[in-house]
Amino acid sequence: MRKVLSLVLIISLLLMTACQPSDGGEEPGNAGTGDFTLAMRTPESLDPLRAKQESAVLVFDLVYDSLVYVDREMRPVPYLAESCTISPDGLTISFTLHDGVLWHDGAAFTAQDVEHTIGRIRSLGESCIYYDRIQYISHVNVRDMLHFDLELISPHVMILNLLDFPIVPCHRTDLETTMVGTGQYKLETYTPNKNMTLLKNESWAIGEAPSMERIYVKMLEESADTANMVKIGEVTAVAASIDTIGGLGIGENMQITHYPSLEYAFIGFNLASTSFASYKMRYAVSYAMDRSRMIEDAFIGYGTPCTVPVPPNAYLYIGEEGDISVRDTEKAKSLLYEEGYNIIDGKMCRETEEGETQTLSLSILVNEENSRRIKCAEILRANLEEIGVKLEVEAVPFATYLERLQNGEFSMYVGGCKFSADLSYDFLLGAAPVAKNGYVSEDMNEALSNLLPQRTDETVRAAYVRFQEVFLRDLPMAGICFLDGALVHTSFLQGIEAPAASKLYRNIGKWYLA
Repeated sequence: MRKVLSLVLIISLLLMTACQPSDGGEEPGNAGTGDFTLAMRTPESLDPLRAKQESAVLVFDLVYDSLVYVDREMRPVPYLAESCTISPDGLTISFTLHDGVLWHDGAAFTAQDVEHTIGRIRSLGESCIYYDRIQYISHVNVRDMLHFDLELISPHVMILNLLDFPIVPCHRTDLETTMVGTGQYKLETYTPNKNMTLLKNESWAIGEAPSMERIYVKMLEESADTANMVKIGEVTAVAASIDTIGGLGIGENMQITHYPSLEYAFIGFNLASTSFASYKMRYAVSYAMDRSRMIEDAFIGYGTPCTVPVPPNAYLYIGEEGDISVRDTEKAKSLLYEEGYNIIDGKMCRETEEGETQTLSLSILVNEENSRRIKCAEILRANLEEIGVKLEVEAVPFATYLERLQNGEFSMYVGGCKFSADLSYDFLLGAAPVAKNGYVSEDMNEALSNLLPQRTDETVRAAYVRFQEVFLRDLPMAGICFLDGALVHTSFLQGIEAPAASKLYRNIGKWYLA
């Protein structure tokens, strides 16, 4: 899926500024005790490479460090890696690791641990959630304890952003039942299906030791409402989906902090259809869209309006899309007038070659199980009716929805995708099984290919600017927004810096309860 984007994003990383499980364990305190209480679904395994659930991944990130993390602007920031250099052909990345890093059992962290981790991910295959992140890595060449090379199959513009997976020790074979990492917290006690206690790592070498002595973790069943646990005071903070938050209600002593996600919601067009072969028709729909209302009603306010598929928080985002993402019904109508339509009795019509009056009628496809997409479609129907355009909403079962997209049997559709941190855009040209949308563009091919050879912040951003310019010109889809993530927490919790999707609890060492 990611062939088209391939070369190493060097940038920030080149300029870097630099226990056993218990049979028992303390009951976690609540959010008012001075220690933190987090929550996670009971994991099948304590091995972070076997983690499946997001709640477990977030907690495991406190125990296991990664080579980098991805900051709020989507730049790779050093963690276990201290620096790196990239070969002229972009196929070799040479890393230097932080010296003096120790595993929680006192063993030294070395490059062999990185090699071991990548090998284990590869052996686990698609059952590992990090498997896709190593697909560009051919092999690891360990030069000494603190130096190794990643040999790539092909250059990749965003490879560094994919290296935020947990590194595990090569000398331990018991990670199914215990946790031994290099992170700011280490496992103190663990009672399966009940709770876990994490103790701060006084010798954490990547940053200052956290201020909070312990973190308690409640184990919850699949049916448990984690966000509500904050509301009733049993949990200090938890990541929650907007589906959970929608029916939650804000309690007196709770707050919700938004953070940017990589989930993109959009209206897709079939450029092979008669209705949307002209860019003016696509622009007319985009200008008619009330993105703010869609975000408010469909996504309960958790989103940032955005037309292009580049997160607005990313340094790659052009920052100025003109007014295409701002609703303007007069511009929408003007574009339809240019296509030969006029308003007759409140309806957008034009005369056919046979002299008949044709009313502009469109359709949009949604999967009936997704209430948020249905709301977006209904809002768009009302938006288009205001300019005299009839819109039929076709809600079908998900299997039918996918089949019709893949066969190109649609005019418009409400869609969404969750990008990985390397931002792959192959789907724009129909390479991925999202939709057969009839989009063919030499300029887009060139813009995507031009991402490949870039090596500096300046040239990489320039290439992304060009990509966005071509996207906005052609408009194969009209973005609604990038969704926000939600950190639900007690209102007594202070010190939360602007969180990023990568390692949401990374700054937990600076949190405190007022």
